[in-house]
Amino acid sequence: PVPQINWRRTDGLPFPSKIKLRKSNGMIEIPNFQQEDAGLYECITENSRGKNIARGRLTYYAKPHWTQMIKDTEAAVEDTLYWDCRASGKPKPSYRWLKNGDQLSAEGRIQIENGALTISNLNLTDSGRYQCLAENKHGVIYSSAELRVLASAPDFSKNPMKKLVQVQIGSTVDFECKPKASPKAKCSWKKGGEQLRESER
Repeated sequence: PVPQINWRRTDGLPFPSKIKLRKSNGMIEIPNFQQEDAGLYECITENSRGKNIARGRLTYYAKPHWTQMIKDTEAAVEDTLYWDCRASGKPKPSYRWLKNGDQLSAEGRIQIENGALTISNLNLTDSGRYQCLAENKHGVIYSSAELRVLASAPDFSKNPMKKLVQVQIGSTVDFECKPKASPKAKCSWKKGGEQLRESER
């Protein structure tokens, strides 16, 4: 006789409401297939003469998709650059780095660990266009960013000190020394040409 047909997941999880059974349950339809739908499925057929089970595995694959991209960055000479790009995908994506279109290799000041790029003790030649590539057998994606390495002598033009500060005796006065400089400038203080030293005041 015509058998009864039933479906189930081998792991025992119930079917979500989106799953549809068609043609007297001989066909199973899974709309909007997602990773949680992957697994081992069983088709159980049974009539008065006996029972049989057919099994099939559904595997989820996905091309890479960015979860974290790199952004244009300005950094001072002698600083350390750290960029991290991350992508999801199935199978897990692998990463490569390019600078101005050429493959970037880990050596000396440059360290590469999957989607993480570290360049220590930056110099002007490190400036350029960088790309992080994430790829698996289903696709490849790119994330691009510009690195500008800056080098400049201390400049007070944007943060000048006040020419005159008037305060009451016994109050506290603050002076700010904030020059624009790459790398960061070392600051020292003088009063009337004489080096100031730290004290209780």
